[in-house]
Amino acid sequence: MNTKPIVYLENGGSWLFDGETFTSCSLNEAKKYSIGGAIPLSSIQVGSFKFPSSLSETERTIQTEIKMHEEGGLNAQSDYEISSFSHTLETEESTLVEAFACSDDDIDEYYGEIAKETGAIDWLIPSFISYASYYSREDSETKTDLFYYIGEEESYAVLFHEGEYIAHRRTLSIERIAKEIGVDNVRCRHLLSKYGLVEENYPAEEHLFFDQLQFSFSKQIEKIVHTINHKRGLFGIERIDRIYIDFDAKPLDGIDTIFTAYGMEGIELHTFLNPKEESVAAKRFSTARYIYLSANNLLQNPLNLSPYERRAPWYKRHSGRLVFVSAIAVVLAMLHPLYFYINSMLLGEQIHHLQEKVRVMDEKTKVVSAKLVKLKAEVEHNRDMLEAVQSKNKVYQVTLDTLPVLMNARYVRQKMMYDAVDILRQNKLSALSLDQNGTHSMSIHVIADYNKRDRIAQFMKKWMQTGYKEAGTDEIYLDENIYESKIEVLR
Repeated sequence: MNTKPIVYLENGGSWLFDGETFTSCSLNEAKKYSIGGAIPLSSIQVGSFKFPSSLSETERTIQTEIKMHEEGGLNAQSDYEISSFSHTLETEESTLVEAFACSDDDIDEYYGEIAKETGAIDWLIPSFISYASYYSREDSETKTDLFYYIGEEESYAVLFHEGEYIAHRRTLSIERIAKEIGVDNVRCRHLLSKYGLVEENYPAEEHLFFDQLQFSFSKQIEKIVHTINHKRGLFGIERIDRIYIDFDAKPLDGIDTIFTAYGMEGIELHTFLNPKEESVAAKRFSTARYIYLSANNLLQNPLNLSPYERRAPWYKRHSGRLVFVSAIAVVLAMLHPLYFYINSMLLGEQIHHLQEKVRVMDEKTKVVSAKLVKLKAEVEHNRDMLEAVQSKNKVYQVTLDTLPVLMNARYVRQKMMYDAVDILRQNKLSALSLDQNGTHSMSIHVIADYNKRDRIAQFMKKWMQTGYKEAGTDEIYLDENIYESKIEVLR
């Protein structure tokens, strides 16, 4: 399969990445390729929800967005990009959805200026998901793995089971740890790199820092183990096979003893390295490779939180192709009448010439007379064809006149659906289904606690305030606590 390079964005710089190596490039060159970068975990809000397996993908997507606003702490006044993973839980006949959201304001803070220059950014991924690219290596095995990243400004652990993302846990960064133990970032990194978490490695004057570092990492690993135990039952995880430490391509001596203290014994411990270029950080390589694989359709269900959509050239868009084909049809329809008109004129001149010849020859032969009759018939036939083409031309014109109406109908249906979801969100209502009937009506099946049933009336009031014609409801009491209503709304 032919693959294309991508442009990787990091800290305001841009690099061309071909799946193995980085080459510096300008943003002007970047416009020729897919472009992507990472969003820090601190800017991402996470939600985990269970839905019945019977829900369609579209219904699950709508319900996920509603729950992210109702339960995930999203600000109703802000716009968000939302992406998610779905895991089928066969033992419960349900689907577990892990959703990730980032506000457009936060994304603009990181990438807004670059997007103005490039016109688009195709991929923006949560930084922690990049370790999924590890499983694209030829030498990788899909075991149960824990990746522990220790970075300057953010740190986290990410759990993968059989090559699939399962969970993550945010931990203290080098900056936060340094603040806790009372040193600067450089010294904190130096202590960890040189001495690790082994007491015997520390000089006597540094023992105080060792105690503080060990205590800090113990707290972080306790949180990580708690997250792993929470996921064990859901995904049938028996044990962790491997732990990868991603810390400046160096081992963190002594961290295995802390994992052992929390029950994670006999686990392979590895240093996470860049398999291609040791001089390039492994985290940077894995992030760029995730975007590279996603852009070349080599990853299943990749996460993407980019709001900077790349628009296809007009001739590749559905509407552009429709207009182009219609225009060609009209031009051809206009050329056909011209052809028949000119042909008719030429035939008329020929008839006139023959008539003159016949007059001169005084109708000496019946052959010439027969040709004259035949030519007259051809003229009539051509005139009939001219009228038929002119009729087709009118049909094409009607088609062109109707196109804007068809396109507008699609827009009206979409807007009606978006308005319904938005008003549901504003009134914190859940919907079992949204059934649309053309551009004029919609049936919305909502549920609410009985003591919050007035929100259904608020929904109908808000619907009509938004500019729609009517909203009516039939009432059904399922039990004494749940209030269910099917609302019929009209445009």
